[in-house]
Amino acid sequence: MTPCMTENSPTVTLIGECMVELREEADGRLSRGFGGDVLNTAVYLSRLFGQNSSVRFATIMGDDPYSNELIHAWISEGVDCELVERKKDSRSGLYIIQTDKGGERSFHYWRSAAPAREFMNSDWQILQDKAFDSEWIYLSGISIAILGDDGRERILDALKDAKRKGKKFVFDGNYRPILWDTKTTARNWYEHFWTLSDIALAGSEDESRVFGDKSAEETMNRLLGYGIPEVVVKQGAGPVLLGSLQNQFTIPIKTVSEIIDTTAAGDSFNAGYLYGRLTGLNMCSSAQIGAVLSATVIQYPGAIIPCDNMPDLEAIDLT
Repeated sequence: MTPCMTENSPTVTLIGECMVELREEADGRLSRGFGGDVLNTAVYLSRLFGQNSSVRFATIMGDDPYSNELIHAWISEGVDCELVERKKDSRSGLYIIQTDKGGERSFHYWRSAAPAREFMNSDWQILQDKAFDSEWIYLSGISIAILGDDGRERILDALKDAKRKGKKFVFDGNYRPILWDTKTTARNWYEHFWTLSDIALAGSEDESRVFGDKSAEETMNRLLGYGIPEVVVKQGAGPVLLGSLQNQFTIPIKTVSEIIDTTAAGDSFNAGYLYGRLTGLNMCSSAQIGAVLSATVIQYPGAIIPCDNMPDLEAIDLT
């Protein structure tokens, strides 16, 4: 991989949760790693920027050995962990991934006491002030789902204040039904965050489940109707839809002959897309980078692929 080096990479703060990942192998044994949708995006974005990375991950971890291990791994990836706080006498969350023959995965979580849920509590005000003092702020549907209603109110207020100061907001509508009391609750909150977005990174399947959209085109029109300046609608193996208040485009996705694991497919696409946009590429070229990175990631097990297997950006045809 040869990243495009920029002298002044914008500061991006990604707020979310990361957990210990246990992956069930064919013989029943478990292999250990780490993962979380926002953290996955942060790692891939940091890799793409390389030495000029200004990618910050903001969360709260425990003080257990596994939390230590995870944080050291993120630092080794070039992710700025200044905004990773630690809660005394607590442990990071954990999840197990099971993958079927087609590469589709199912998740089983142990995260109810994870300290990341407390991110917007008043005890962490200094952390919050630093996290929202960034040129770009990135949240996902999972970031807001784990906070509860009070935390969501506070993070919404903090985001509104940041935008009044000229900060930009990216929202990924990643949806996990198990984290929400009802679909109606999720839909109401999503509308608040979509409306504030400068870049919307939506998945057609997630939006269909939350809002009942019948097609990716319907999702695109609904999101543009919120006044979002830039909208991306992902369709898995289908083409990516791109839309602004002026134009709409469709980008085909390269077929992958052998899918090993779809974990982090959308997260890695988001990283590639944001990298392109933050280095001055247009929406179509940025989507091509995201699509190539995502297609590479799903050919390996786990959320984070070996760094040596990252695609070469110089080999991507951006015409």
